[in-house]
Amino acid sequence: MLPNQMHTVCLLGSPRRDGNSDTLAKRFLQQATHYEAPTETFALSELRYNGCNNLFRCKEDLEHCGQTDDLTQVLAAVSKAQVLVLATPVYFTSISGQLKLAIDRFFSFFVPDYPTVEKKSRLSSGRHLVFLQTQGEPEDRYEGLMDSFSASFRGLGFDHHHLIRACGVRNPGDINQASGVLRDCDAIATRICACS
Repeated sequence: MLPNQMHTVCLLGSPRRDGNSDTLAKRFLQQATHYEAPTETFALSELRYNGCNNLFRCKEDLEHCGQTDDLTQVLAAVSKAQVLVLATPVYFTSISGQLKLAIDRFFSFFVPDYPTVEKKSRLSSGRHLVFLQTQGEPEDRYEGLMDSFSASFRGLGFDHHHLIRACGVRNPGDINQASGVLRDCDAIATRICACS
């Protein structure tokens, strides 16, 4: 990998493969590869892992999560990523359970004294978070979903946030008719990866 290439890691949060959020993620990654950005994708529904068990080993005697399961490789990949893509449908007013369990494990990236120090993260700063949100409901629902995670991700070093949101895409394949969203997806991927 060349120094200026934007290593991109994508977490697919939907339990339904090849649904709208998966399709949107694939679109983003295809655009990223045009600029030779190395990419890794993890379908969380195919992995076996727990959420944070509050072992606190990541703050006491380890510099990584104290659990060892299928998410261990995901956390290792995220720690090296310049771009993190989180793709999720809206399930019961929020992100999918699969994605929330994974995000809870990001607690291991915080340093032990994170509440009182300026640099709270073991990760480097200047990273990009791309939040891909698909929902069957109209645009006036769930518009602040990414905002609820923004402060924590900024604390982890993901300083640049990008939201790509597709509304009214209830059935598989509906995203392919959302031409404006697809254009936004291409544009954001280009802006991040072409200017690395």
